[in-house]
Amino acid sequence: MVKKSETKKATKVLKRKISVFYLVGSIVLWLLTISWMIMIFSLSSEPGDASSVRSLVYTNAINSLFGLSLSNELIRVYAHIGEYAFLSLITFLSLRFTNLISPNISYSEAPIKMIKSDNEVLILTTLWICALYAVTDEYHQIFVDGRYGSIIDAFYDLIGIFIVLIIIRLVYSISLSIKGKKEVRYE
Repeated sequence: MVKKSETKKATKVLKRKISVFYLVGSIVLWLLTISWMIMIFSLSSEPGDASSVRSLVYTNAINSLFGLSLSNELIRVYAHIGEYAFLSLITFLSLRFTNLISPNISYSEAPIKMIKSDNEVLILTTLWICALYAVTDEYHQIFVDGRYGSIIDAFYDLIGIFIVLIIIRLVYSISLSIKGKKEVRYE
């Protein structure tokens, strides 16, 4: 027969393993997020001529690989959308794993009454981090030789961010529905 003290110890060990998993996961995801931001910054730091050459190389490679005839401008738009879609995904996962390190603490216990669940907090925080990074990235390009900051490019970045966050919200809602659960809401 198992004693109560042994059960408590086993529960603590299990909780620690879960916490360590999320701790390690959050560290890895934050490193990936920061690395991706550095990559975006370094690409934005390229002079205009180098950026144009790189873009043409990718456009030609994509067109020949898939038998397409996409324009360089369209490939650049897709690149903006894609790089910020990925940034928003890994930023959301970083925040999610960080939130799960200690299951007893909730972001939604903040005094913000509009936000009713942790998932909403994570989505809005991801939106703010990524949108701010997109805007500062375009601002940074003003100071790079042969480059200019573009509101249109920031808009394309936001499209990528919104696409991923909408998909995350839909997947979360559908998974709760399939499990027969309701979202934990804080009133």
